[in-house]
Amino acid sequence: KVLARKEKFDYVASDQRPIPGYLTVPAGATRSRLPLVVLPHGGPWARDDQSFDYWSFFYAARGYLVYQPNFRGSDGYGEEHLRAGDGQWGRRMQDDISEGVRKLVADGIVDPSRVCIVGASYGGYAALAGATLTPDLYACAISVNGIANPGDLIAQDQGEQRAYWEQRIGRVADRESLRAISPL
Repeated sequence: KVLARKEKFDYVASDQRPIPGYLTVPAGATRSRLPLVVLPHGGPWARDDQSFDYWSFFYAARGYLVYQPNFRGSDGYGEEHLRAGDGQWGRRMQDDISEGVRKLVADGIVDPSRVCIVGASYGGYAALAGATLTPDLYACAISVNGIANPGDLIAQDQGEQRAYWEQRIGRVADRESLRAISPL
């Protein structure tokens, strides 16, 4: 039994970067003031595609529209799109998610009072950041193994990974910048 369909949803961010993504639409739903589950992927160097995934279809089968953005920093859209996420945790990467939600609201597709953000790993961080950095946008947030304090993540790693995390998130020495993107 088909309970949903997955379709492309791309938009252009406020800085003119194209942001690809997908909507999983409940079967028989009208595209008007639907409740929304925003489902950012983990990684963040992963990506969502048009194939079946159990989370989006689970929510859609229960009547929720599901938005899966491939924000800057996502893989599969070229090196430039991937590297555009460097140093952008809680900044432009989070804006890409929020602006996609705002577009769906502005287009009348989503009920702005019924928006929840859900994710695991980096998606869990994005859920926590959404709830703390843009609290008026979300009615609820669910984080599964999300990073609540990016500064601690970087500081704990004294090995080879530290340079990688500093490139992706920010320099541990820049405590104020890291504090500004910390859901904690």
